[in-house]
Amino acid sequence: MRKLILAIWLVLSLFTAHAQKEPLPTPVTVPVDSITRLIAYEGVVEVAGVNANVLYKRINDWFHSFYKNPTEVIRENDSVKFSMVGKPRFRLSNPPDKDGLKTEGGVVQYTITVTARNGRFKYELTEFNWKQLSYYPAEKWRDTKATSYLPVYNEYLRQLDANSIETINSLKNAVTKEKPVKNKDEW
Repeated sequence: MRKLILAIWLVLSLFTAHAQKEPLPTPVTVPVDSITRLIAYEGVVEVAGVNANVLYKRINDWFHSFYKNPTEVIRENDSVKFSMVGKPRFRLSNPPDKDGLKTEGGVVQYTITVTARNGRFKYELTEFNWKQLSYYPAEKWRDTKATSYLPVYNEYLRQLDANSIETINSLKNAVTKEKPVKNKDEW
């Protein structure tokens, strides 16, 4: 009887497939604040010889030219503190399916704060969240061990990073360079 049970067990163990765990993907690297542990893009840009009032005007002009609907984006516009705060959004797209079609992945909203001082300005992009029925912080996309983790989150992080870098580069270009002024007397 023992031999029969042992033989059945051996036969069954040959047919039993052992699932191998796939290695967890490494999330896309995005800057994380060391204190809050939240995704944050921040920096200070030196603009020698330009006072805070001029930098603030350039920041204001950038907000109005960069965003399609600046009145919806701008939440604070403080000309005394030379500071602007906005809550812009951008759309995510899912990777192409087998037919090559991309589908919408939702909307990400974040906070952008830009403050001017004499000779420099500071920018911060923080509070990234995926617009859902309830608040869904984008930091959850980095947690590959969570049961709710999906591989598409890596693509979302890549898009978040690309959008943030594009925004920062546009801001730097607009604020550090003086716009040429057309002289109406020269014709």
